[in-house]
Amino acid sequence: MTNKFKLVKRQEYINEIKLADFATPYPKNNKEEKRRVFEKPCNYRNAFTRDRDRILHCVSFRKLLGKTQVYISEKNPMQRNRLTHTMEVWQISSSIARMLRANIHLTEAIAFGHDLGHTPFGHAGESALNIIMENKNLKGFSHNEQSVRIVSLLESKPNYDFIKKYVADSDGLNLTSYTREGLFKHTERFKNDCKDENLIIEFGNNMGSIEAQIVNISDEIAQCTHDLHDTWMAQAIRQNEIQQIQEEFPEFFGNRTFEGDKEDISAIMGNLINDVSKASIDNLNEYYSGDSGAQKFITFSEKGDVFSKSIKKLIKNNAILSDEVNIMNSRGRHIIKSLFDIFVNDPYCLPKDIKHRDFHIN
Repeated sequence: MTNKFKLVKRQEYINEIKLADFATPYPKNNKEEKRRVFEKPCNYRNAFTRDRDRILHCVSFRKLLGKTQVYISEKNPMQRNRLTHTMEVWQISSSIARMLRANIHLTEAIAFGHDLGHTPFGHAGESALNIIMENKNLKGFSHNEQSVRIVSLLESKPNYDFIKKYVADSDGLNLTSYTREGLFKHTERFKNDCKDENLIIEFGNNMGSIEAQIVNISDEIAQCTHDLHDTWMAQAIRQNEIQQIQEEFPEFFGNRTFEGDKEDISAIMGNLINDVSKASIDNLNEYYSGDSGAQKFITFSEKGDVFSKSIKKLIKNNAILSDEVNIMNSRGRHIIKSLFDIFVNDPYCLPKDIKHRDFHIN
C-alpha cells in the first residue's frame, strides 16, 4: 500500500483559503473558538464547519419544514416553507461570501441557523408570542434572539465523547461565539428591539461581522425573489403590477418580460446578488478601517435598494395583507395563545424531553 493519497488536514485546508482582511479569520486554537466549553479541535473540520454541521443535524432545523414562510405550504407543495427559505438564504449568502472573499463557512453556519427561532405562522406568530409575553410581564419575544437561545440552551448537547461529561444540558450545541453573535445580529432590529439585554452585553450593539451582514441581506434577497414567486404562483399579483416595476428597473429583470417562471426569478436573484456584491466592495474599499461591525458595509446599491423595497411593498400589499394570509395569521395567533396558556398552566402537557430537562441559565 502506497501513501500517494492522504486526507487533507484542517490546518492545510484553512491555509489554502485566502480571506479578505475584513473577513472573520479561522480560530487557530480552541481558546480562539470562544465556545462556552473548550473542545479539542477536529483534525479535519474547522470551527465553523463544526458549527454548521451541528445546526444542520439538530432537531430545530428539521422543525423548520413545518413552519410557514408566506403561505401554508401543505396547501400547495410548490410554496416555500421556512426550511426551503433557509436553504435558499444559504445559497445566496454563500455566493456573496465567495465573491467578497468573506468566510464562507461562518456564513453557512449563520445562514443555516438564522431562522431556528421562528415560531409557526410566520411573523404573525412571532408578534403574537411577543405580545403574550409582554402582557405576562416577561421580556417579550424575538425570533433571532430565540435562535441564539435554541443553540445555546434548548438543543441537545453535541454527540462528542470528549465533552459529553463537561457540557451541561443547558449549554446547547456549544457553538462558537462568532456563530451565536451572527444569529443574534442577522437582522438589524436587534439594535433597537432587543428583548434580552444580556445579548447586547455579550455581543455589543455594533453591526456584527461581515458574514452576519451577508446573511442579513441574503434574507432580503430571498424575500424579494422567492416570496415574489410564491405570491405570483398564488395568483395574488396581476401582470400590470409587476410590469410597472419592470418598466422602471428593466436591468434587474434581465431585460426580459416577467412571466413568473423559474428563469425570471433566477434573473432577478442573480442581478441582486451582483448588485450587493459590487456595492459592498465599494463600501468596504471606501470606509473599512479594521472594524467590520463599525457600520453596515453589506448593502444594495441605491437603485438596488429602491428596487428591493418596491418588490417587498408589492408582496406586502398582495400577500402579507391579503385575506388568505390574514385568516391564517388570525388562526395562528389563537393557536399560539392557547398553547401558551396550556403549557404555563399545565406543564405536564409539555413534551417529555423538555419537561424533564434541568436548565441552568447563566
